[in-house]
Amino acid sequence: MNFEFAERINPFLEKLDFGEALKIAEEELRKLPETDFHGILEISLIDEAEDLTEWIESFYTSAAKKTALKAMYFEMNEFDINTDLWFIDGFGYSEDGGLDLEEMDWLSDFETNTRDEINSVYVFQGLEKIQEAFVDYPTGSEEARDWCEQIIITRFMQLIRTTHLVAKDKNYKWGEIPLYFTEHAYDFIVMSK
Repeated sequence: MNFEFAERINPFLEKLDFGEALKIAEEELRKLPETDFHGILEISLIDEAEDLTEWIESFYTSAAKKTALKAMYFEMNEFDINTDLWFIDGFGYSEDGGLDLEEMDWLSDFETNTRDEINSVYVFQGLEKIQEAFVDYPTGSEEARDWCEQIIITRFMQLIRTTHLVAKDKNYKWGEIPLYFTEHAYDFIVMSK
């Protein structure tokens, strides 16, 4: 993770301004010599919103039979080193610990998770070429890799926010609770209310 690049787009992610974050990252990637990482410029995750909404609804509905969930947290696996499978894990909480990046330890105290509750993670499809780019990339393409990472994180966050809005439109109960989300091992977390 290139934290200098992250610092450029995180202020926009914090405000859920994914358009501006993507504009910066995509412009920077386009300035670099063409690599396999440039394929991310042609990919959107928004098309996954409907399927992801129903996956989360299945999780929430099952978990709500046992626990009144007050918050949920979704995390994309650490995709740059886990190149064989990119997925989302989900976690449910009976209390909302709030968004304070210095005090997010409460996220480790979940009541339930998607693996236990519905025996699944949400697996991304159609990203195999980008996944392969992270496996073996040529020397000199590190900057392209780093901007690609920022674009993937941003698109993942945009997907979760969009999914939350779809849930609100469908009057799903979890549309009314906060969702927190990030990439695994990334200490920058955002929230959708």
